[in-house]
Amino acid sequence: MQDDSRETAAEGPEAAAGEGGASRRQGRRRRTADAIRRAAIDLVRRRGLDNVTVEMIAEAAGISLRSFFNHFRFKEEALIPPPLSFSPEAAEAFVAGRQPLLDDVLDLVATHLAEVAPDREEIAIAMQLADENPRLLAVRERTIARYEAAFRSLVARRLGLPEDDVRPQLIAATLSAAVRVAMQRWAAGSRGDLVDEVRAILRLLPRLFDLRGEG
Repeated sequence: MQDDSRETAAEGPEAAAGEGGASRRQGRRRRTADAIRRAAIDLVRRRGLDNVTVEMIAEAAGISLRSFFNHFRFKEEALIPPPLSFSPEAAEAFVAGRQPLLDDVLDLVATHLAEVAPDREEIAIAMQLADENPRLLAVRERTIARYEAAFRSLVARRLGLPEDDVRPQLIAATLSAAVRVAMQRWAAGSRGDLVDEVRAILRLLPRLFDLRGEG
């Protein structure tokens, strides 16, 4: 396993580098979390969730237990992709945006997805594992709730409304559901990348309630 002192020492030069150092630390933290997630998914796929421990995941990822718990609280959490998180710059650009709301939402989500470049196979496996395990499903639902709450806060600020107003609540819930559907379709093998899938699904929203039955 990797020594904790090396992990801590590596942060020294970056800590003195201001915003550039913070950006590098954030990037390294994301890469470490991705490595932990890949190791966890591979182990659980081969051995089953009940037969995998945090110690095994840390060893497979080449990190210490301390580093694992700096990223995740328990093994189930390590298996679920994190919620969309928006940089302060992207969030403020969305709040101040002047395009139609849906266009700015598309830009916000697309920018984030382009930065993190999620892996299709890993997302598909994580979704399957969650569907098969109640504990993982609960973690996934909490993750989606955090994502929806972040959307709701940004939409409320954009519209100058309180977060408990029904409009930002409904918009955020609708957007959250649309992104979930897009990710499910993409993970199942739809053509194009995830950004294309999200754009296609979100573009359907304005016309959705104009649909009529075949008969």
